[in-house]
Amino acid sequence: MKKEISGTIWSILDNTAAQAITFVIFLILARILTPSIYGMLSISVLVTQLFKTVIFDSIATSIVRKSSPSIVDYNSALLLSVLLSIPAFLIVFFSAPIIMHVMKIPGLDDVIRGTSIIILVSGLSRTHEAWLTHNLMFRPLAIRSVFSITIGGVIGIILAYKGYGVASLVTQQVITSLIAAVTLWIATPWKPSFKFSKSSVKEIANYSKHVSLGAVTNFTNQYSDIFFVSFFLGAAQTGVYSTGKRIVNTLNTVLSSALMRVSLPAFSRVKNDKPKFKVHYLNATFLTILITAPAFLGLCYLSEDIVRLLLGVKWIESVPVMQIVSLVGFVTSIGYYNHSVMFACDKPDWQAKLTLLYAISNVIVFYIFVRYGLVVTAWAFSIRTVALYPVSAWCALTLLDVTWSEYVKQLYIPILSSSAMCLVMWFFDHQIAHFTGWLKVSVDIFIGCLAYIIFTKYCMPKTQKEVLSSVYKSIRNKD
Repeated sequence: MKKEISGTIWSILDNTAAQAITFVIFLILARILTPSIYGMLSISVLVTQLFKTVIFDSIATSIVRKSSPSIVDYNSALLLSVLLSIPAFLIVFFSAPIIMHVMKIPGLDDVIRGTSIIILVSGLSRTHEAWLTHNLMFRPLAIRSVFSITIGGVIGIILAYKGYGVASLVTQQVITSLIAAVTLWIATPWKPSFKFSKSSVKEIANYSKHVSLGAVTNFTNQYSDIFFVSFFLGAAQTGVYSTGKRIVNTLNTVLSSALMRVSLPAFSRVKNDKPKFKVHYLNATFLTILITAPAFLGLCYLSEDIVRLLLGVKWIESVPVMQIVSLVGFVTSIGYYNHSVMFACDKPDWQAKLTLLYAISNVIVFYIFVRYGLVVTAWAFSIRTVALYPVSAWCALTLLDVTWSEYVKQLYIPILSSSAMCLVMWFFDHQIAHFTGWLKVSVDIFIGCLAYIIFTKYCMPKTQKEVLSSVYKSIRNKD
């Protein structure tokens, strides 16, 4: 149990620290580079990420899911990863001119060829990451992330200042992956050997084949908007759109990572006690939206100030994207629990069908609307998210015998209070104060937090106040 708690803490630190460092590096580079350069990188990373997700993550999953994988299993997984990484690299490297021709973005082929090296590096290191993950050794993974991202980021910033443009981003990505791989090889107690097994390779390949199908669906679900923006609108608009979503996604990851990572094991422990499971689910949903609703609606209100201050005027086109996507950010955060419920209740087929529905709807929606510009694309993304969310929620509510009335009661106070908070900030900005810059943002955040606390305190029902009190007591007892 102590090892699991330690692993969870280091896992959260790994995720949070990596996101924070990556975001700071991005802010510095965004000040130097143009949206078109970032757009080219987004497209090239999309290509390499497809192979990493479909091949290497699937092989890693086939190892991690075993109760006690043997040394032979790990050696076989590494062998399979390396053997598949070579043709994957060659496919990407030699198809780069074709991708450039299809996307009609000059110079994209060189960027794709540069980042394709990451495929080879991933083939050499993903099994080591799987070993550490299976053994709950998240401390080396956290050190890996911090060390590699920092060094790669510093090199990228230096090259960008020297005027190397998109090459600075490509170098940053490659150096980061190389340092991460070397760190993993050094930090992992397991050392590869030539002890392979045909049966083990075959078993891993067969299992990975099925996981890969789901990986393709997940990839389509997550990145189809970037692909269609690149195809229809070009590199510069891709950079603008990716940046608008990136800040929202970073906030979502940081706010939801801790709750998301502990939800599945927490739900799994009470899955045989449905009344208790139901209470856990409703409380988790309430506590999450209590934090994320004001954060995302506040980000929506402050988007223009944040972009001007952090990124500069050249990224001002990303403001509408950030505003629109922020409106539904909290929907994504509470949606994680619906997926955890399905896995805890042994309904992975429900999850697979739901992901397939998301992927198909994404492709259709973005194919139709992306050509009309970034604002329409952002609205299409947000409306689709809200329109399909009831399907995800229905799955969880059905499995736990939760009524829609019980569920909505967890949501409406935080949402209404967050909306009222934004109105208070707007009124303060237009009627009382005329601050600018960081002073305005700081005052708005203070006024917003104060207003939100007041609204929730006086509008929150007694049952939800008891939940908060229970959480507070648990935290104090741990201290």
